[in-house]
Amino acid sequence: MRPVELGLRKPDTNPMCFVDSNIFLELELDQRHADEYEAFLHKIKRGLLKAIIMGFHVDSVLIVIENYGKSPKDLRTFLSSLLGYKGLEIYYLSLLDRILTTKYMEKFNLELDDALAYYIMKKFNIIRIISYDKHFGTISDITRLEPSQL
Repeated sequence: MRPVELGLRKPDTNPMCFVDSNIFLELELDQRHADEYEAFLHKIKRGLLKAIIMGFHVDSVLIVIENYGKSPKDLRTFLSSLLGYKGLEIYYLSLLDRILTTKYMEKFNLELDDALAYYIMKKFNIIRIISYDKHFGTISDITRLEPSQL
């Protein structure tokens, strides 16, 4: 029998989730949700959850935390910490990725960073984004979750 007949179809989606940059920012800047984010990120660090973030978003986090007065040592510590996340993949965008993203900027009226996130989710068949940005909730083919929901 074929697997489909047995109800063993290949999953339609990747179990991985996309992590929005605001998750890391909240923790790095010790914002009001920092404890909740730390618990969530600890699951990724231990490999209990699989997640992806873009190199673009890593750079965005660095720029913001630098603008908040963090030192080069603090930036180095943040970057070094990412190496210890067993469940985290970092995707580095190509020029073609950036070009293709612009269609989602138009389609969903998204800013570049959010359209990039959506594009990567579509590219890797990911349906869950971990973010507090409520505008992701308006896109019907993805699910926005908050860290406490995982």
